[in-house]
Amino acid sequence: MDPYVLNEYAICMETPVDIPNGLLRAIQRASGTRTKEDAITVAVREYLRVRQSVELTKLLGTLEEFMDQAKLHAQRNQG
Repeated sequence: MDPYVLNEYAICMETPVDIPNGLLRAIQRASGTRTKEDAITVAVREYLRVRQSVELTKLLGTLEEFMDQAKLHAQRNQG
């Protein structure tokens, strides 16, 4: 399920924003979108995906009790 959807209905809000035309056209070309709204939505989602990846990367190596693949496989096979 899309994290930006609540109860299967999209949560939307209209917000007037000034975006330079050249930048918006570049986003449309890069994303393959036809409408300005779709281009902005794609750009915002991509920005959030990158930021979330950066935050997850900061956690690498910080979980002391996290099983590695070998331990996880061994535990599954103990059954």
